[in-house]
Amino acid sequence: MAPRPEDELVGDEDEYEEEYEEEYEDELEEMEEHELAAEAAASQAAAAAAADPQGAENSTDGEDEDEEGSTEEEEEEESDDMEVAQDWGSLRLIPEADQLLDILLQLKQDGRKQLTLLLLGKSGSGKSSTLNSLLGEKAAAVSAFKLQPDTESSSTYLRQVSLGDPELDGFRVKIIDTCGLEDPEAGDTVNYTALQRISEDIKGVPIDAVLYVDRLDLYRVEPLDKRIMQSISEAFGRRIWQKTLLVLSHGNLPLPPPGTTFETFSERRVALLRRAVRGAFFKPALPAVIVENSEACKVDGERCRILPDGSRWLPGLWGAAADMALGSRPYSWRRGMARKASSSLKWLIPVVAYGQYMAWRALLQPRLQREEDVQAAADAAAWAAKATERRRLGIGPPLQPTPDNAWRLEQMYDDD
Repeated sequence: MAPRPEDELVGDEDEYEEEYEEEYEDELEEMEEHELAAEAAASQAAAAAAADPQGAENSTDGEDEDEEGSTEEEEEEESDDMEVAQDWGSLRLIPEADQLLDILLQLKQDGRKQLTLLLLGKSGSGKSSTLNSLLGEKAAAVSAFKLQPDTESSSTYLRQVSLGDPELDGFRVKIIDTCGLEDPEAGDTVNYTALQRISEDIKGVPIDAVLYVDRLDLYRVEPLDKRIMQSISEAFGRRIWQKTLLVLSHGNLPLPPPGTTFETFSERRVALLRRAVRGAFFKPALPAVIVENSEACKVDGERCRILPDGSRWLPGLWGAAADMALGSRPYSWRRGMARKASSSLKWLIPVVAYGQYMAWRALLQPRLQREEDVQAAADAAAWAAKATERRRLGIGPPLQPTPDNAWRLEQMYDDD
C-alpha cells in the first residue's frame, strides 16, 4: 500500500541504524527459539505422560516462566476470537468509507482477521476524539480538560464489519483507548501507576499499531513529554516504538507562525517529537499523520474531511496503521519487557568505580603526596627555626606534638 504524502513528513531521517536493527532481529530470533523450545518441551512431556503417567506427574512441576508466558499469549489470542464484537454500523455513515473498506480488504486478503490499535498520550491530546473519528461514532467520552484522575486505565472498543460483502464481512477492528499518562494529582509528573495498569491490561494482546497522540499546535516538546516517552520505553520496552505512529491532532492550523507554512511548521513539529524518542543507536521510523477531529474541520466536495493542504486525513491514518500492521509482526507485551534504564546499565557501576580509582591513583594521589611532602618540609623548617631561637634564649626545645596529637588538634580546631 503506497503511503500518502501526509504519512511521511520527513524523509531520509527515518532510516534505522544497522547496529540497532541487528540487535532487534536477534531479539526476535531469541523469542522464536524460546517458543520452539517450549513447544518441543510440551510435546516431550505429552509423550512421557503417555508412556509413564506417574513420572509425567512429577515432571510437570518443573515448568518455567517462558513456557507459561507462551501459554498465556495463546490463551489471549483465543480469548480475542471469543470476544463478542459490536456490529460496525457507523462504518456506512463515514464519507471516506470506500477508501477505508479498500484498506480493510487488503488486510483481510493478507490473512488477517483483526486489526488492533493502541492509543497512548497525555490527557487532552486528542486520543478519544481520534478513536471516535476512526470508528465514525461517539464511542468514547471526550473532555477538553482533565479535572480528576481516570477511573479506568484503558477501555476497549471492538467492532465487526457486517455489510453483506462476503469478502470483508467478519473482519474486526479493536481499538484500546487509555487514560492520560500524566499524573493529574501530582502536577507535571508521569502517572507510573497508569502505565503499570495499561501494561497489565494489554498483556499478551497482539498490537498491530500504536498511535502516540500529541497536538500539532505546540511549539516545543516539554520536559514532561520527554519523561513520558522515556517512561513508555521503560514500561513497555523500546521495541514498542517500532510499531508506533505519531498522530498529531488539532491539525487545522488557521494561522501558522509568521514566516512559516503549514508544511514547514508540521515538519518541524514532527522532527522535534522524533528527536525526543530516538537515541544514538535507536532510530525507529515513527511515521507521522496529522488529524483534525473537530466538527469545524474543512471538507471537500464529497464531504470528506481535509487538512489545510487539501489532503484527506482519515484514509491517511487508516492507511498508515494498515502499513504498520503489514510491515512486521505485532507487538506483544510480556513481563520482563519493563526495564528501567538504571537497571540495564548496572554493569557500568564497577567499570566507573574502577576508572575513578585508577584516575585517583594516577593523577590525584601523586599530587596529594607532593603537597603533603611540601607541607611536612615547611613544618620541619618552622620547628627547626623555633628550636634555634629557644637555644639562643637559653630555654629548652619546643614541645612538638606527635602526629596523633597533631591530627586531634586539627580536628578540634576544624570543629570550632
